[in-house]
Amino acid sequence: MSGLNLLSFLTPSGPAAKPVLSPAVISSQLPKNVSGRIVGLYELSLSRHPQYQSIVGSRILMAPMFNTAYTGPKLADLDVVGADATIISAQQEIAFSGEVLGPINVAQTVIFSFLVNRGGASSPGPIKGQPGISFDAVVQVTTGPDGTTGTVSLLNSQEQPISTTDLPASSVQIAGETVKVAVPVNLLPSSTPPSTRPGINTESYTFTTSLPGNSESDVAGFAPEHTMIAISGSGQRHR
Repeated sequence: MSGLNLLSFLTPSGPAAKPVLSPAVISSQLPKNVSGRIVGLYELSLSRHPQYQSIVGSRILMAPMFNTAYTGPKLADLDVVGADATIISAQQEIAFSGEVLGPINVAQTVIFSFLVNRGGASSPGPIKGQPGISFDAVVQVTTGPDGTTGTVSLLNSQEQPISTTDLPASSVQIAGETVKVAVPVNLLPSSTPPSTRPGINTESYTFTTSLPGNSESDVAGFAPEHTMIAISGSGQRHR
């Protein structure tokens, strides 16, 4: 499957309006009364700047930067600044969290995705300009007028969805600038072939935001850029 078709799956709804941002309307894209720090980070995200990111374990913090192919409105709640993912052994679940620059407007249709490599994803990855992002599962949270929903989809070696499971509403939490989703580990089984599976398996992930649509121009940003990071505790999880 081509990158375009896969992105059609990641951004599954019909195309959204894409007003063009100009410097004169920057203030209209930010919530009112934001701090100077937020304004500075937002303005930085509109430029092509060196990559500023810190990765500690599975936790990433980064200076925001909109995807070069993105043509949608440069909204603060699409401006990615961080993410984390940890396996919680006691609950046998994976806790994912993603952070954006501004408070998330749940009435707006936006797609928050955690792209997961369960160990067997094909390389290079299917997204143009992001060959280091290889994945074979997608944990997705969608907001909009019809409410907030969460799903887990597994992909085959051709990046085609082979199953999709709806998550209960209690698994998804959106508060301020953060989206959190808890996924039972059995919904993300290892995809490493048993004959090549090492003693300790490590799954990895990246977080992305997007608008409804059918192309890479609908994907607003990634955390981290150009690579995946290991999910904390993935080497010790029960299978």
